[in-house]
Amino acid sequence: MELTIGLTMVALPALFLSASVGLSLAYNRLQARYLRAERDRESYLSVLEGSNDALFVINFVNGRIHQANEKAAEMLGYSREQLAKLSIFEIHPGPFLNRSATRIADAWEQKGAVYEDIPLLTAKGVTIDVESSVRVTSYRGDPAVILFARDIRERLALQRKVDAQQTVVREQNKQLLSSIRYAQRIQRAVLPEAEQLQQLVPDSFILFRPRDIVSGDLYWFEEKKGKIVVAAADCTGHGVPGALLSLIGASLFQEMVMEKGIVGPGAILDGARAGMIHALSKQDGSTENRDGMNAGVVVLDRNAGTVEYAGGFSPLYMVRDGELTEYKGDRMPIGQQEGATSGFTPTVIPILPGDRFFLFTDGLQDQFGGPHGKKLKSSGLKQWITETAILSIDDQYQAISDRFRLWKGNEEQVDDILLIGIQV
Repeated sequence: MELTIGLTMVALPALFLSASVGLSLAYNRLQARYLRAERDRESYLSVLEGSNDALFVINFVNGRIHQANEKAAEMLGYSREQLAKLSIFEIHPGPFLNRSATRIADAWEQKGAVYEDIPLLTAKGVTIDVESSVRVTSYRGDPAVILFARDIRERLALQRKVDAQQTVVREQNKQLLSSIRYAQRIQRAVLPEAEQLQQLVPDSFILFRPRDIVSGDLYWFEEKKGKIVVAAADCTGHGVPGALLSLIGASLFQEMVMEKGIVGPGAILDGARAGMIHALSKQDGSTENRDGMNAGVVVLDRNAGTVEYAGGFSPLYMVRDGELTEYKGDRMPIGQQEGATSGFTPTVIPILPGDRFFLFTDGLQDQFGGPHGKKLKSSGLKQWITETAILSIDDQYQAISDRFRLWKGNEEQVDDILLIGIQV
């Protein structure tokens, strides 16, 4: 008995010491948790006050607003104390409550979310469009989210204004495109169909690639007095301005050849130049306008066995037995120019079976492309024509068309493309 009492007396201090240590550890843990909560609270307060957006700390379970910053109070028209008595669902409009709960749940699952489809409701019942950003956190040991809300009413108003302006621009572009396509129909009605040249000269082709919907390049051909007249012209500009000039040019060729019966290429260009100057002159007769066209004309006379050519800044290439010969024509435009003018000089070329003649504008040789992105130039065009002249006329057309496509690659087409090939 005395031994038991003695042992008990010895054990009690150890038990008290052990309990004291346990209580001390528990107290320290509670104290650390409290300090962390205070640090979290201070951190939240720092974030709340430092944010330029409305900010709410919200209990994830019941939606209660733990804290809100001054920006949130100012935006919604509450005091911060009033906001702390509300839930997130009381500052969302009624029709958006289900969506609000869904967004909060999604944000919790995804550890965050950004959305713009739930507005906020002010104390006066005014709806405010906001961009919301949700972050997952905890508050005093409870699951919580931080909701950032940025007023985007001005941004949306600006966006609506921009959308309205874009709608107007799209409608204007639609109308403009419709007008250009109508101009294309008019241009096609005035110019002959390219395939019709083969009715006059079976071994022939026209490679025609407008840069835009309508073209400043034009081709024209007709038969008159047993002779076939073929013209290629490059009018000033491209697109609609060039197309308008092309209509003038085509009507002048029609007038010179079909109405006046002129079949000499030099005389055709002389008449076209006078007509172009007159068409572009002001009502007072002044001729300051420098618009016009560069053109080449060939007249095929099968009975005489000749091709007669004249050109203004528009050469003629002839390929005979694999050799290319260039006829440069005159360095004069079909239009107004400075200094004295003279008539266009015709050149008569006796033809042999198999001779090929090429009229063209400068679109091909000015096209950038190839491995170094440089211009094709006249030397490149001559090489293309010479190398493909061994093919049939139809195959030559396809070969040059393919070469142009490969040469251009991803480069923008810089000008209208026109190449006319004729084999006698």
